[in-house]
Amino acid sequence: MTITIDQDAQGQRADVFLAAHLQVSRARAQKIVESATLNGQSLKSKTALKEGDVLEFEDIVPAQEGRSAVAEEQEPLPPILYEDDDLLVLDKPRGLTVHAGAGDTQSTLVEVLRANGRTLSTVGPADRAGIVHRLDKDTTGLMIVCKTDAAHWKLAADFEARRVRKTYLALVCGVPKPRGRVEAPIARHPVQRQKQTVAASGRPAITEYKVLSSWPKFALVEINLMTGRTHQIRVHFQYLGNAVVGDSLYGGLKRGLEAASDENLLQALQELRGQALHSSKLKFIHPISGEELEFEVPLPNDFQRVVDALGPDKDATQSTLGRFPKL
Repeated sequence: MTITIDQDAQGQRADVFLAAHLQVSRARAQKIVESATLNGQSLKSKTALKEGDVLEFEDIVPAQEGRSAVAEEQEPLPPILYEDDDLLVLDKPRGLTVHAGAGDTQSTLVEVLRANGRTLSTVGPADRAGIVHRLDKDTTGLMIVCKTDAAHWKLAADFEARRVRKTYLALVCGVPKPRGRVEAPIARHPVQRQKQTVAASGRPAITEYKVLSSWPKFALVEINLMTGRTHQIRVHFQYLGNAVVGDSLYGGLKRGLEAASDENLLQALQELRGQALHSSKLKFIHPISGEELEFEVPLPNDFQRVVDALGPDKDATQSTLGRFPKL
């Protein structure tokens, strides 16, 4: 792969730039640097980049014999709602990682699709073929995967311009205000590197939501993302004091279990295999045909069981907390 350094990357260390550009860990970026060249010469992780420099490196995921066969055995093909020559729309199950990351040993969505005969776009790193947006491993629901480079480039631009509308459903701890807009920048946690956090030094992040149903200690919310930061919904609702139920990383697992009011609800929460967060609706313009496409999928079974166990909406009193601060 070849990257020409632009003005925005001027002065960045090579490993810092690659980690951000490829969305990989710093350790993985340093491994890439070991076999990379800058303007035809070897470089070090701490090498400062200059505008116009040409950075070349090998695909970040080496070929691994048998991975496709393993993927086919380990994971079935997720339900596909739409497919043509340019793209497909699928309902991603819980527990399936979208693409390879540091330390991953299980098959990924990319590998499963390849194992089932899908040709994917070649934009970006080899292990992220076809991936124009992503969902966390334990977040379920609608995703677009691109099969051609033309579709990938156009959809990437549409995502960047917020022309793709994604709607999420989440069950959260406590009851937030009936409607809200969270404007709080997000950065990697300074100590717990697998987490993100609200920080003044972070990238701008905006989340809008409304409460659909509420109970004394829980609420079902509909969410629209105005930006697409890593773990954005999970971080923003933790920031509000309403962590997503089942989210072990951001406090929602323990809090949800402690709030269970009866054995039926407790059992449903214990059987929830990740955060109660679901990409439920997706609306976009087909990048090649120009057709408007819209999809909706129901909650996964374990999420639905928790909602059923909560029973009818109790019309709980909404929180009277003041506006959350902007950073």
